Amino acid sequence: MDKKYINVGLIGYGTVGKGVVKILEENKKIALRKVGKPIKVKSICDLYPIDRPELYVKKFRDIIKDPEIDLVVELIGGYEPARTIIIEALKAGKNVVTANKAVLAKYWDQIFTTAQEYQKSIYYEASVGGVIPVVQGLSEGLASEEILEIKGILNGTTNFILSEMTKNGVEYGEALKGAQKAGFAEADPSFDVNGIDTANKLAILASLAWGGWVKVKDIAVKGIADLDIDDVMISKEFGYDIKLIGSAQKTKNGIDLSVQPCLVNHENVFATVENEYNAVMIKGKASGDVLFYGKGAGQLPAASAVVSDIINLSKFIVTNTAGIVPDVVYNRKTRLKILPSGKSKAPYYLRFSVVDKPGVLSKISGILGKYKVSIASLSQPDMNEDGITQIVVTTHETSRGNLEKALKQIDATKSIVKSKTVKIKIEM
Repeated sequence: MDKKYINVGLIGYGTVGKGVVKILEENKKIALRKVGKPIKVKSICDLYPIDRPELYVKKFRDIIKDPEIDLVVELIGGYEPARTIIIEALKAGKNVVTANKAVLAKYWDQIFTTAQEYQKSIYYEASVGGVIPVVQGLSEGLASEEILEIKGILNGTTNFILSEMTKNGVEYGEALKGAQKAGFAEADPSFDVNGIDTANKLAILASLAWGGWVKVKDIAVKGIADLDIDDVMISKEFGYDIKLIGSAQKTKNGIDLSVQPCLVNHENVFATVENEYNAVMIKGKASGDVLFYGKGAGQLPAASAVVSDIINLSKFIVTNTAGIVPDVVYNRKTRLKILPSGKSKAPYYLRFSVVDKPGVLSKISGILGKYKVSIASLSQPDMNEDGITQIVVTTHETSRGNLEKALKQIDATKSIVKSKTVKIKIEM
Protein backbone atom coordinates (compact mmCIF):
# COMPACT_ATOMS: atom_id res chain seq x y z
CA MET A 1 0.00 0.00 0.00
CA ASP A 2 1.35 3.41 -0.99
CA LYS A 3 1.66 5.56 2.12
CA LYS A 4 0.92 9.28 2.06
CA TYR A 5 2.86 9.94 5.27
CA ILE A 6 5.32 8.35 7.64
CA ASN A 7 3.35 8.64 10.88
CA VAL A 8 5.38 9.05 14.05
CA GLY A 9 4.18 8.38 17.59
CA LEU A 10 6.26 10.27 20.15
CA ILE A 11 6.35 9.00 23.73
CA GLY A 12 7.95 11.57 26.02
CA TYR A 13 7.54 15.29 25.40
CA GLY A 14 10.28 16.77 27.52
CA THR A 15 13.18 18.93 26.43
CA VAL A 16 14.41 16.59 23.68
CA GLY A 17 10.89 15.63 22.58
CA LYS A 18 9.99 19.27 22.00
CA GLY A 19 13.22 19.70 20.08
CA VAL A 20 12.32 16.74 17.86
CA VAL A 21 8.94 18.22 16.94
CA LYS A 22 10.55 21.61 16.30
CA ILE A 23 13.20 20.19 13.94
CA LEU A 24 10.73 17.95 12.09
CA GLU A 25 8.50 20.95 11.43
CA GLU A 26 11.29 23.34 10.47
CA ASN A 27 13.08 20.81 8.26
CA LYS A 28 10.10 19.08 6.68
CA LYS A 29 11.33 19.90 3.17
CA ILE A 30 14.68 18.28 3.93
CA ALA A 31 12.95 15.18 5.29
CA LEU A 32 10.66 15.00 2.24
CA ARG A 33 13.61 15.25 -0.14
CA LYS A 34 15.49 12.47 1.63
CA VAL A 35 12.60 10.09 2.33
CA GLY A 36 10.25 10.79 -0.58
CA LYS A 37 7.28 11.02 1.78
CA PRO A 38 6.36 13.62 4.40
CA ILE A 39 7.06 12.73 8.02
CA LYS A 40 4.27 13.69 10.39
CA VAL A 41 3.97 13.49 14.17
CA LYS A 42 0.53 11.91 14.56
CA SER A 43 0.43 11.42 18.33
CA ILE A 44 2.33 12.50 21.43
CA CYS A 45 2.10 10.73 24.78
CA ASP A 46 3.26 12.34 28.00
CA LEU A 47 2.39 12.18 31.69
CA TYR A 48 0.73 15.58 31.48
CA PRO A 49 -1.31 17.41 28.81
CA ILE A 50 0.90 19.21 26.32
CA ASP A 51 0.89 22.43 24.32
CA ARG A 52 -0.44 20.53 21.30
CA PRO A 53 -3.76 19.15 22.58
CA GLU A 54 -4.78 17.86 19.14
CA LEU A 55 -1.86 15.37 19.25
CA TYR A 56 -2.05 14.42 22.92
CA VAL A 57 -2.79 10.86 24.03
CA LYS A 58 -2.70 9.81 27.67
CA LYS A 59 -1.67 6.15 27.35
CA PHE A 60 1.44 4.98 25.49
CA ARG A 61 -0.30 1.77 24.40
CA ASP A 62 -2.73 3.89 22.37
CA ILE A 63 0.24 4.83 20.22
CA ILE A 64 1.64 1.30 20.05
CA LYS A 65 -1.76 -0.13 19.02
CA ASP A 66 -2.52 2.58 16.46
CA PRO A 67 -2.38 0.84 13.04
CA GLU A 68 -1.49 4.12 11.34
CA ILE A 69 1.66 4.67 13.39
CA ASP A 70 4.76 3.51 11.48
CA LEU A 71 7.45 4.53 13.93
CA VAL A 72 7.53 4.87 17.71
CA VAL A 73 9.98 7.32 19.28
CA GLU A 74 10.76 6.61 22.95
CA LEU A 75 12.16 9.63 24.81
CA ILE A 76 11.10 9.13 28.42
CA GLY A 77 14.46 7.79 29.67
CA GLY A 78 15.03 5.40 32.56
CA TYR A 79 14.41 1.66 32.60
CA GLU A 80 10.65 1.31 32.96
CA PRO A 81 8.28 1.78 31.29
CA ALA A 82 10.86 2.51 28.56
CA ARG A 83 11.80 -1.16 28.19
CA THR A 84 8.15 -2.18 28.02
CA ILE A 85 7.41 0.48 25.41
CA ILE A 86 10.28 -0.62 23.16
CA ILE A 87 9.54 -4.35 23.45
CA GLU A 88 5.78 -3.98 22.97
CA ALA A 89 6.28 -1.62 20.02
CA LEU A 90 8.58 -4.10 18.26
CA LYS A 91 6.15 -6.95 18.90
CA ALA A 92 3.31 -4.81 17.54
CA GLY A 93 5.18 -4.42 14.27
CA LYS A 94 6.46 -0.90 14.90
CA ASN A 95 9.96 0.31 14.18
CA VAL A 96 11.56 2.23 17.06
CA VAL A 97 13.85 5.21 17.62
CA THR A 98 15.22 5.83 21.11
CA ALA A 99 17.76 8.08 22.82
CA ASN A 100 17.73 5.94 25.95
CA LYS A 101 21.26 4.71 26.66
CA ALA A 102 20.35 3.25 30.07
CA VAL A 103 17.67 0.89 28.79
CA LEU A 104 19.79 -0.21 25.82
CA ALA A 105 22.82 -1.00 27.97
CA LYS A 106 20.77 -2.95 30.53
CA TYR A 107 18.46 -4.80 28.13
CA TRP A 108 20.64 -5.10 25.02
CA ASP A 109 20.03 -8.83 24.72
CA GLN A 110 16.24 -8.67 25.05
CA ILE A 111 15.79 -5.61 22.84
CA PHE A 112 17.86 -6.76 19.87
CA THR A 113 16.74 -10.39 20.10
CA THR A 114 13.13 -9.13 19.94
CA ALA A 115 13.94 -6.81 17.01
CA GLN A 116 15.43 -9.73 15.08
CA GLU A 117 12.54 -12.07 15.93
CA TYR A 118 9.89 -9.60 14.72
CA GLN A 119 12.06 -8.25 11.87
CA LYS A 120 11.83 -4.63 12.98
CA SER A 121 14.44 -1.93 13.32
CA ILE A 122 15.57 0.06 16.32
CA TYR A 123 17.73 3.14 15.76
CA TYR A 124 19.54 4.76 18.68
CA GLU A 125 22.13 7.26 17.46
CA ALA A 126 21.13 9.88 20.04
CA SER A 127 21.89 7.48 22.90
CA VAL A 128 25.65 7.99 22.50
CA GLY A 129 27.43 11.30 22.03
CA GLY A 130 24.48 13.57 21.25
CA VAL A 131 24.74 14.83 17.69
CA ILE A 132 27.91 12.83 16.88
CA PRO A 133 27.13 10.06 14.32
CA VAL A 134 29.34 7.54 16.11
CA VAL A 135 26.83 4.66 16.11
CA GLN A 136 26.33 4.92 12.37
CA GLY A 137 30.06 5.43 11.86
CA LEU A 138 30.88 2.30 13.85
CA SER A 139 28.17 0.07 12.35
CA GLU A 140 28.36 1.29 8.74
CA GLY A 141 31.38 3.48 8.03
CA LEU A 142 33.72 1.05 9.82
CA ALA A 143 31.77 -2.10 8.93
CA SER A 144 34.85 -3.73 7.37
CA GLU A 145 37.06 -3.09 10.37
CA GLU A 146 38.37 -5.27 13.15
CA ILE A 147 37.90 -2.82 16.00
CA LEU A 148 40.88 -2.69 18.35
CA GLU A 149 39.97 0.16 20.67
CA ILE A 150 37.25 2.67 21.56
CA LYS A 151 37.91 5.56 23.90
CA GLY A 152 36.31 8.90 24.41
CA ILE A 153 34.78 11.75 26.32
CA LEU A 154 31.15 10.63 26.35
CA ASN A 155 29.44 12.92 28.83
CA GLY A 156 28.92 16.63 28.25
CA THR A 157 28.05 17.41 31.88
CA THR A 158 31.29 16.06 33.35
CA ASN A 159 33.36 17.58 30.56
CA PHE A 160 31.79 20.99 31.22
CA ILE A 161 32.60 20.67 34.93
CA LEU A 162 36.20 19.58 34.28
CA SER A 163 36.68 22.41 31.78
CA GLU A 164 35.53 24.93 34.40
CA MET A 165 37.86 23.45 37.02
CA THR A 166 40.81 23.49 34.62
CA LYS A 167 40.27 26.93 33.05
CA ASN A 168 39.06 28.84 36.09
CA GLY A 169 40.63 26.92 38.96
CA VAL A 170 37.30 26.45 40.76
CA GLU A 171 36.40 23.63 43.12
CA TYR A 172 34.20 20.77 41.94
CA GLY A 173 31.09 22.02 43.76
CA GLU A 174 31.28 25.48 42.22
CA ALA A 175 31.88 24.03 38.74
CA LEU A 176 28.85 21.75 39.16
CA LYS A 177 26.64 24.71 40.05
CA GLY A 178 27.86 26.46 36.90
CA ALA A 179 26.96 23.40 34.81
CA GLN A 180 23.48 23.33 36.34
CA LYS A 181 22.98 27.04 35.73
CA ALA A 182 24.07 26.60 32.09
CA GLY A 183 21.56 23.75 31.63
CA PHE A 184 24.16 21.00 31.16
CA ALA A 185 23.63 19.28 34.52
CA GLU A 186 20.45 17.95 36.09
CA ALA A 187 19.28 18.91 39.57
CA ASP A 188 20.44 15.40 40.56
CA PRO A 189 23.68 14.99 38.56
CA SER A 190 24.77 11.68 40.12
CA PHE A 191 24.11 9.63 36.96
CA ASP A 192 26.62 11.83 35.09
CA VAL A 193 29.26 12.70 37.70
CA ASN A 194 29.51 9.14 39.04
CA GLY A 195 30.38 7.86 35.56
CA ILE A 196 27.26 5.72 35.01
CA ASP A 197 26.10 7.65 31.95
CA THR A 198 29.52 7.22 30.33
CA ALA A 199 29.55 3.52 31.26
CA ASN A 200 26.15 2.98 29.58
CA LYS A 201 27.39 4.62 26.39
CA LEU A 202 30.66 2.67 26.44
CA ALA A 203 28.72 -0.58 26.92
CA ILE A 204 26.62 0.22 23.83
CA LEU A 205 29.63 1.02 21.64
CA ALA A 206 31.57 -2.03 22.83
CA SER A 207 28.58 -4.34 22.30
CA LEU A 208 28.16 -2.96 18.79
CA ALA A 209 31.87 -3.22 18.00
CA TRP A 210 32.39 -6.81 19.12
CA GLY A 211 29.00 -8.41 18.44
CA GLY A 212 28.23 -9.55 21.98
CA TRP A 213 26.73 -7.93 25.05
CA VAL A 214 29.05 -5.86 27.20
CA LYS A 215 27.28 -5.23 30.49
CA VAL A 216 27.78 -2.15 32.63
CA LYS A 217 28.82 -4.39 35.52
CA ASP A 218 31.78 -5.53 33.38
CA ILE A 219 33.14 -1.96 33.41
CA ALA A 220 35.35 -0.56 36.19
CA VAL A 221 33.69 2.80 36.89
CA LYS A 222 34.92 5.85 38.83
CA GLY A 223 33.41 9.31 38.51
CA ILE A 224 34.66 12.84 39.19
CA ALA A 225 32.70 13.80 42.33
CA ASP A 226 35.71 13.43 44.66
CA LEU A 227 38.22 15.06 42.29
CA ASP A 228 40.37 17.60 44.15
CA ILE A 229 41.19 20.93 42.53
CA ASP A 230 44.79 20.48 43.75
CA ASP A 231 45.21 17.52 41.40
CA VAL A 232 43.69 19.48 38.51
CA MET A 233 46.17 22.32 39.05
CA ILE A 234 49.21 20.09 39.64
CA SER A 235 48.37 18.11 36.51
CA LYS A 236 48.07 21.33 34.53
CA GLU A 237 51.56 22.36 35.63
CA PHE A 238 52.86 18.97 34.51
CA GLY A 239 51.34 19.46 31.04
CA TYR A 240 48.14 17.45 31.52
CA ASP A 241 44.39 18.03 31.65
CA ILE A 242 42.03 15.72 33.53
CA LYS A 243 39.17 14.22 31.50
CA LEU A 244 36.60 11.52 32.25
CA ILE A 245 37.50 8.83 29.69
CA GLY A 246 35.51 5.75 28.75
CA SER A 247 37.87 3.13 27.33
CA ALA A 248 37.37 -0.29 25.72
CA GLN A 249 40.48 -2.00 24.41
CA LYS A 250 40.78 -5.42 22.82
CA THR A 251 43.70 -7.35 24.34
CA LYS A 252 44.84 -10.95 23.97
CA ASN A 253 43.46 -11.66 27.45
CA GLY A 254 40.06 -10.01 27.00
CA ILE A 255 38.42 -6.61 26.57
CA ASP A 256 39.83 -4.03 28.97
CA LEU A 257 36.95 -1.77 30.06
CA SER A 258 37.01 1.30 32.27
CA VAL A 259 35.45 4.69 32.96
CA GLN A 260 37.62 6.97 35.08
CA PRO A 261 39.23 10.40 35.31
CA CYS A 262 42.49 10.35 33.34
CA LEU A 263 45.42 12.66 32.81
CA VAL A 264 45.73 13.50 29.11
CA ASN A 265 48.74 15.33 27.70
CA HIS A 266 48.07 18.82 26.39
CA GLU A 267 49.02 17.53 22.93
CA ASN A 268 46.43 14.73 23.13
CA VAL A 269 43.32 15.38 21.02
CA PHE A 270 41.08 14.85 24.07
CA ALA A 271 42.73 17.79 25.84
CA THR A 272 41.20 20.13 23.24
CA VAL A 273 37.65 18.86 23.87
CA GLU A 274 36.01 21.38 26.17
CA ASN A 275 32.67 22.26 27.78
CA GLU A 276 29.68 20.21 26.54
CA TYR A 277 31.55 18.72 23.60
CA ASN A 278 32.20 14.98 23.25
CA ALA A 279 34.80 13.09 21.26
CA VAL A 280 35.19 9.39 20.45
CA MET A 281 38.32 7.81 18.98
CA ILE A 282 37.86 4.43 17.34
CA LYS A 283 40.91 2.44 16.23
CA GLY A 284 40.50 -0.13 13.48
CA LYS A 285 43.14 -2.62 12.39
CA ALA A 286 43.26 -1.23 8.85
CA SER A 287 41.81 2.25 9.33
CA GLY A 288 43.90 3.37 12.27
CA ASP A 289 42.43 6.13 14.45
CA VAL A 290 39.10 7.68 13.45
CA LEU A 291 37.83 10.64 15.48
CA PHE A 292 34.19 11.66 16.00
CA TYR A 293 33.60 15.08 17.58
CA GLY A 294 30.61 17.28 18.37
CA LYS A 295 28.15 18.51 20.98
CA GLY A 296 27.19 15.81 23.45
CA ALA A 297 24.64 17.76 25.47
CA GLY A 298 21.82 20.21 24.87
CA GLN A 299 18.28 20.07 23.53
CA LEU A 300 18.86 20.60 19.83
CA PRO A 301 21.99 18.44 19.37
CA ALA A 302 20.20 15.45 20.94
CA ALA A 303 16.98 16.19 19.04
CA SER A 304 18.95 16.48 15.79
CA ALA A 305 20.31 12.96 16.27
CA VAL A 306 16.80 11.62 16.97
CA VAL A 307 15.40 13.26 13.83
CA SER A 308 18.29 11.89 11.77
CA ASP A 309 17.33 8.41 12.98
CA ILE A 310 13.68 9.07 12.11
CA ILE A 311 14.64 10.15 8.58
CA ASN A 312 17.09 7.28 7.98
CA LEU A 313 14.66 4.69 9.30
CA SER A 314 11.78 6.19 7.31
CA LYS A 315 13.65 5.46 4.06
CA PHE A 316 13.33 1.76 4.80
CA ILE A 317 9.75 2.06 6.04
CA VAL A 318 8.75 3.58 2.69
CA THR A 319 10.16 0.55 0.83
CA ASN A 320 8.85 -1.88 3.48
CA THR A 321 12.37 -3.20 4.11
CA ALA A 322 13.00 -1.96 7.66
CA GLY A 323 14.24 -4.76 9.90
CA ILE A 324 14.50 -7.43 7.21
CA VAL A 325 18.26 -7.31 7.64
CA PRO A 326 19.17 -6.79 11.35
CA ASP A 327 20.64 -3.37 12.07
CA VAL A 328 22.74 -4.76 14.92
CA VAL A 329 24.69 -7.96 14.36
CA TYR A 330 24.02 -9.74 17.63
CA ASN A 331 23.95 -13.36 18.69
CA ARG A 332 23.14 -14.07 22.31
CA LYS A 333 25.41 -17.13 22.16
CA THR A 334 28.43 -14.87 21.63
CA ARG A 335 30.43 -14.67 24.85
CA LEU A 336 32.91 -11.84 25.07
CA LYS A 337 35.95 -12.34 27.28
CA ILE A 338 36.36 -9.43 29.70
CA LEU A 339 39.76 -8.61 31.19
CA PRO A 340 39.58 -8.51 35.02
CA SER A 341 40.09 -4.89 36.11
CA GLY A 342 43.09 -5.79 38.27
CA LYS A 343 45.01 -6.97 35.19
CA SER A 344 44.54 -3.71 33.33
CA LYS A 345 47.87 -1.93 32.74
CA ALA A 346 48.61 1.80 32.53
CA PRO A 347 50.88 4.48 33.95
CA TYR A 348 49.47 6.43 36.91
CA TYR A 349 49.69 9.76 38.70
CA LEU A 350 49.89 9.39 42.50
CA ARG A 351 49.70 12.11 45.15
CA PHE A 352 50.71 11.23 48.70
CA SER A 353 49.90 13.45 51.71
CA VAL A 354 52.64 12.60 54.19
CA VAL A 355 54.42 13.75 57.30
CA ASP A 356 57.34 16.03 56.45
CA LYS A 357 60.24 14.05 57.91
CA PRO A 358 63.25 12.01 56.70
CA GLY A 359 62.71 8.45 55.48
CA VAL A 360 59.15 8.90 54.23
CA LEU A 361 60.07 8.82 50.54
CA SER A 362 62.25 5.73 50.88
CA LYS A 363 59.43 3.96 52.74
CA ILE A 364 56.92 4.75 49.97
CA SER A 365 59.28 3.84 47.14
CA GLY A 366 60.18 0.61 48.91
CA ILE A 367 56.53 -0.49 49.09
CA LEU A 368 55.94 0.48 45.46
CA GLY A 369 58.99 -1.53 44.42
CA LYS A 370 57.80 -4.52 46.43
CA TYR A 371 54.71 -4.68 44.21
CA LYS A 372 56.66 -4.02 40.98
CA VAL A 373 55.41 -0.45 40.59
CA SER A 374 58.21 1.49 38.90
CA ILE A 375 58.55 5.26 39.45
CA ALA A 376 58.89 7.37 36.29
CA SER A 377 59.10 10.81 37.95
CA LEU A 378 58.86 12.37 41.38
CA SER A 379 58.24 15.91 42.56
CA GLN A 380 57.31 17.76 45.71
CA PRO A 381 54.93 20.70 45.08
CA ASP A 382 55.20 23.67 47.43
CA MET A 383 52.15 22.64 49.46
CA ASN A 384 53.57 22.16 52.95
CA GLU A 385 50.99 22.88 55.66
CA ASP A 386 51.05 22.01 59.38
CA GLY A 387 53.90 19.57 58.88
CA ILE A 388 52.10 17.75 56.07
CA THR A 389 53.68 17.76 52.63
CA GLN A 390 52.71 16.43 49.23
CA ILE A 391 54.71 13.99 47.12
CA VAL A 392 53.64 13.52 43.49
CA VAL A 393 54.77 10.43 41.63
CA THR A 394 54.14 9.24 38.10
CA THR A 395 54.67 5.56 37.39
CA HIS A 396 55.67 3.54 34.39
CA GLU A 397 53.00 1.18 33.07
CA THR A 398 51.88 -1.07 35.89
CA SER A 399 49.03 -3.44 36.62
CA ARG A 400 46.09 -1.92 38.44
CA GLY A 401 45.95 -4.86 40.83
CA ASN A 402 49.58 -4.49 41.92
CA LEU A 403 49.21 -0.73 42.34
CA GLU A 404 46.11 -1.08 44.48
CA LYS A 405 47.89 -3.59 46.74
CA ALA A 406 50.81 -1.21 47.14
CA LEU A 407 48.59 1.78 47.92
CA LYS A 408 46.58 -0.24 50.43
CA GLN A 409 49.79 -0.98 52.36
CA ILE A 410 51.05 2.60 52.04
CA ASP A 411 47.75 4.12 53.21
CA ALA A 412 47.71 1.74 56.17
CA THR A 413 51.02 3.22 57.37
CA LYS A 414 49.36 5.91 59.47
CA SER A 415 52.63 7.09 60.99
CA ILE A 416 53.60 8.72 57.69
CA VAL A 417 50.48 8.93 55.48
CA LYS A 418 47.79 11.36 56.60
CA SER A 419 45.08 10.86 53.95
CA LYS A 420 44.17 8.38 51.24
CA THR A 421 46.51 8.46 48.27
CA VAL A 422 45.12 10.01 45.10
CA LYS A 423 45.42 7.70 42.09
CA ILE A 424 44.64 8.85 38.52
CA LYS A 425 45.33 6.94 35.32
CA ILE A 426 47.54 8.59 32.70
CA GLU A 427 46.01 8.17 29.26
CA MET A 428 48.59 7.38 26.60
